[in-house]
Amino acid sequence: MAPRDLPRSPLAVFLRAHSAEILEAWERAERRRAPGEQSPGYIALREELPSIFARLAERLEAAVSAAAAPPGDQEQDAWSGVESVSVEFPEPLLGFRVLDKLRDGFELEDVAAQYSVLRRCVLRMLERTGTRPSWVEMTILHEVLDQVIIDPATRSAALRERALGALDRVSAEGMGNVHIDRLLRRLVEVLVESARSVDWAVMLLLEGEVLRIRAGIGVDEALWGLRAYRLAEGFVGRVVRERRPVALRSAAPDPLATDAGGGAAGPESGAQSERPSDALHALYGVPMLSEGRLVGVTVVSSRRVPEFSEGDRLLFKKAAERAAALATQAQLREQLAAERGRFEATIQRLPVGVVVAEGTSGAVALNNRRFAEIVRGPEETPSNAPLRTLLNETDDDQRARWLLHRALHGGETVSRDEMEFVRADGERRLGSFSVAPVRDAEGRITAAVMTVEDVTELRKAERARQILIDASALMAESLDHDGTIEQVVRLGGERFADLCALDLDDGGAPRLVASARLPEARALLPRLLKHPPLLLGDAASLAEATARREATLIPLVTDPWLQRIARGPEHLSALRELGARSAILVPLAARGRKLGLLSLWTVERELRQDDTGVAAELGRFASLAIESARLHGEAARSR
Repeated sequence: MAPRDLPRSPLAVFLRAHSAEILEAWERAERRRAPGEQSPGYIALREELPSIFARLAERLEAAVSAAAAPPGDQEQDAWSGVESVSVEFPEPLLGFRVLDKLRDGFELEDVAAQYSVLRRCVLRMLERTGTRPSWVEMTILHEVLDQVIIDPATRSAALRERALGALDRVSAEGMGNVHIDRLLRRLVEVLVESARSVDWAVMLLLEGEVLRIRAGIGVDEALWGLRAYRLAEGFVGRVVRERRPVALRSAAPDPLATDAGGGAAGPESGAQSERPSDALHALYGVPMLSEGRLVGVTVVSSRRVPEFSEGDRLLFKKAAERAAALATQAQLREQLAAERGRFEATIQRLPVGVVVAEGTSGAVALNNRRFAEIVRGPEETPSNAPLRTLLNETDDDQRARWLLHRALHGGETVSRDEMEFVRADGERRLGSFSVAPVRDAEGRITAAVMTVEDVTELRKAERARQILIDASALMAESLDHDGTIEQVVRLGGERFADLCALDLDDGGAPRLVASARLPEARALLPRLLKHPPLLLGDAASLAEATARREATLIPLVTDPWLQRIARGPEHLSALRELGARSAILVPLAARGRKLGLLSLWTVERELRQDDTGVAAELGRFASLAIESARLHGEAARSR
């Protein structure tokens, strides 16, 4: 059979001639199917149908004129001369303008039902007019009607996927320290951009017993701080009570829409409506829940659609879920910040030093100023300082520096471990350290807490008190007065200072009694004893101290001072080798008579003004011992 020549498509002629009748019949059928206000899908399709029919007629004529008929009816089923119509249109059949309108409340089931009614209207009109299209034309017709369903569904799905992706990005941004109002604003922007039917949207967070707007689009931001919705009132109250999404169709006459739609926000708000409630149509509210706990409410509204589509509702629910999670995270951050602030304020007021180190890195997470003062001196410890910077590298045995390390990695608890350490300013101090690991619910070590008390002055006072007690006991118990003098010198040189020397000037030949704690100082004693007295001489500072008859502190022993008091080169060399840092000079006298000079020297620490009291007491005991020895000698000679 020769190919048929079909210059015109009967179906194309039919569509051009009867499109108005088809449209009228479709509108009547739609009103019966869905009485009331028509959906955006219906409105968009009604406006676009004439254009669809014209484009379909053009496509039918082009396809029919280009198609070759099968050679026989027996091969008709195998004929494939007509390809899919959809791929030959450069744009979607409905056009981007109509597809954008379908975003406003697009409902796939509703649109599919409308197109099904349209299909039936076309087929009935074909039957009524007696038009007999070829099967090729009917194939194209059905493909076009299928495609006008596929196009909006595909476009809507793509838009919804992008919207959900945007929500995920906002949620990821919330993992940082971003303010909650900014994040909620981003979520509301995604809603308005993705659901074109939304006229305004707000997100309210729970503050005590009221809900307050924290982000919104389409409402007056100046009124946000004034709006306070009670939990039991109005549309928002219904969402709160039911703890589920609530939708109102054509919500204008419903009193539940008053507060959320821009009406009164409760007596305490004093706010007036910026949009009359009769402008509302669709209203949708979603509770923002976190593990069953109410965090807030999301409310959206539209004046263009009677109700939101299922796809838009899903988007609103997802946004509310993200908002609840972000709000919960923000609340937790605020609570942690408040608790940390209270904790920091508390430890700053403590009289002991406190430091908290992290279990993973060992870096200092928190410390108070007292801790910094104890271990570093005036310099404050940085908040992220690693363990090795807490104490100076010159610690005697580095025990203090590793106490936190032992607690973090060994789980050790140490209580009141006293040890010396060299402070950052070079001063040697005595600290009482306690440290304990901090464990989580599963027993893992997450941090360690160390406390330290500076017991330097306390222990010094205790030692001084004990020295004076022992010196008093010596005076009361010993009858060997010369031996008592040596015992007092030994107490001064071995338990109070690093070297103690007593220059005797009791009327006889000058004598020197000396004792030292440090081996280096003891090694110098023979050289010093060769040239007694040690300090009695004409040096101005010594003469001044003797004249005042009170203990004199030399806070810093300098080489020029040593040169002034030295009695010769060998004497100066021995004094220099001693390496003293400070000294106290105590003139001795009894009954108005000068007895000598007691000198106390330190090498490892600096003497202070409060040390002069102990030195003066040792000098008093030495004076008593010297005077007792003199009186005892005079009594012995008089017999």
